[in-house]
Amino acid sequence: MHTTLGDQKASTIAVEDGAIIVRIAMPETAQGADVDQAALLQFAARSDSFQGFILWQRYVAVYRVWEGKVAAAVDAASEVGVDSFSRVYDPLCQTAASYAVLTGSRQFTAERFVDRAISMVERVPELGTLMRDGVVTPGWFHAALAQTEGVLDEDVLAVIDHEAAARLREMGALSASRVVMTVNGVVAEYDVDAALAAREAAKVGKKVVTAPVDAELSELSVTAAAEDVELASKSLDAVVDGVCEDDPRSKQVRRSDAAIARLRGVPFTCRCGEDDCPARLSEEEIAGRASKIVLHVIARRESLEGDSETPAFLDGFGPISAEHAREVAQRGDTTARTLDVGELMNGTAQAADGYRPTAACDTAVRALHGECSVIGCVEAAWNCDLDHVQEYDHADPAAGGPTCPCNLVPRCRFHHGLKTHVRGWVDDLIVDATGVVWTEITTPEGITVRARALNSWLVPELGLLPCSHPGRVVDVDAVDVDAVDVGSGPVRSLTRTRAKHRYRMRIRAANRRARAGVPMPMPNAEFADWGEPPF
Repeated sequence: MHTTLGDQKASTIAVEDGAIIVRIAMPETAQGADVDQAALLQFAARSDSFQGFILWQRYVAVYRVWEGKVAAAVDAASEVGVDSFSRVYDPLCQTAASYAVLTGSRQFTAERFVDRAISMVERVPELGTLMRDGVVTPGWFHAALAQTEGVLDEDVLAVIDHEAAARLREMGALSASRVVMTVNGVVAEYDVDAALAAREAAKVGKKVVTAPVDAELSELSVTAAAEDVELASKSLDAVVDGVCEDDPRSKQVRRSDAAIARLRGVPFTCRCGEDDCPARLSEEEIAGRASKIVLHVIARRESLEGDSETPAFLDGFGPISAEHAREVAQRGDTTARTLDVGELMNGTAQAADGYRPTAACDTAVRALHGECSVIGCVEAAWNCDLDHVQEYDHADPAAGGPTCPCNLVPRCRFHHGLKTHVRGWVDDLIVDATGVVWTEITTPEGITVRARALNSWLVPELGLLPCSHPGRVVDVDAVDVDAVDVGSGPVRSLTRTRAKHRYRMRIRAANRRARAGVPMPMPNAEFADWGEPPF
C-alpha cells in the first residue's frame, strides 16, 4: 500500500515488509526573503495528512482484535449455549478494556474507539478510505461517520457510503462544513426513512438547558428546529442593531443582553450613557427591522410537490430533507417564489445598472455556492457580498467582467476586503465541459486551491446555461500588475500586540480585585469586551 500526502508530491506513506514508512518532504526553513513561502505553507498545512493513514491502520488493527474475540465468543456459545453478546463483558467491552489499559484511557473512550473502528470497516469503508488517503482528516471523517449513524438498512448504507465518498473525491478542496453538508445531503437523499426518523427524534430532543460557565456566568442553550434557530438569531441582530455607535459592548455581549431581556420581558437599552442617545430600540422600530428578515430555503419544485426526495438547502445551516422542506413551505410565514433559470437567458444584469445582477441571477449564484466561496469560510451566502471575479469596469462595462453567474461568487466582507486590499490574492471561476462550476483561490505565495461549487448537486442546470454576454480576450502581456492600486485597506484600532497587552492587563486587574474581595466594576467604553480580542 502506498499513498501520497495531499499536495506534497514528495511526501509519501508506504507499508513495506510489515512496517509503516513515513516520508515527509521538509522545506528549507531558514529565515530570509528568499525562503520558499509556498513550500513552507504546504508543509504546515498538509503534513498532518499522515495522521489519517495511521488512524486507519489503528482502526483496522483493533477491528481484527475485536473480530478474533467475536469468533471466540461464537465458539464458546456453540459449546456451552451461552450468549456472550448479551453480557456486560461482550467482545467489544473486552477489546476496549485491553485497549484502555494500554492507552491509559477511560473505558468509555476506549469503547468509542473500538465502535468507530467497527463502523469504519463494516459500515462506511469507502469513507474510511478517504481518511486513509488523506482526502479527509480524522476529524472530518468522524463528523461524516456521525451523519450515517441513523441509517439501518445495510444496502442503503452501502449506496450512501459509495455516493458520499465519490462526491467528496470530486469536490476538490474540502473543509469540515463541506464534508458534513455533503454526507448529510446524500443521507437525506437516499434514506428518507432515516431522515424522517432523525427529524422525529430531534423534535423530542427540543430542550432548554442551563450550565455554569464560571463564578459569574451561566450558559443558556436552546435546542429547536434549524429554521427557527436561524430566525431567532437574525431576530436578535434586529434588536441589537438599534443601539447607537457609542454603546461600549461587543456585538456578542449585546446579543446576550438582548436575548435575556426579551426572555424576561424587560426593555433592551443602549449603554452609551448619553442623555441624547439616538438609539432606535422602540418596539415599533425593532418590529420594522425584524419584518425585513428573510430565511432562504432552496428546493427543487419536484421536491416540494412530493415527486422527488432530493434534499433542499437551508441558508446558514445546510441540506435538509425534502420532507423538512415541505413542512417549511407550509408554514404560515413562508412565501414561495419560483426561480426560473431560463430567465437568465434573457439577461443577468439590471437594465439600468449593469453592475448589479437581476433578482434571478442574484438568487441563482447564492443558491449554487451556498456559502462564502473561499474554502474554510462558512459565512452563509445571503450574508455575503456578490463579487465579480473578473473585475467590473465601471468606466467601460463592455471591457470589464460581466455580471453573470459565470463571473459572480458570494464572498463574505472579510474575504472580499482581503482580495481588494491585499496584493497577490487571485480568484477565478471555471465552468468545465460538463457544466460543473469550480472556484479557485490563489494565495500571495502562489498556492492555488480549487473546489467545486457547494450546491452543484442541487442546481446542476446553472453550469449548462449558455451565457448571453460576449466573451472577452485579455492581453495578459498588456496588464501592468504593479500599476494596480489595491488601496491601504481598513485599519485596526489597536495593533495585535497592543490588543494582547490590554487584554492581559484587564485579566490581571480582575484577578487582583477578586483576590482582594473588591467587586468587579462594570466595563466602560475602553474595556468593553472582556473576551479574547480578535488578534
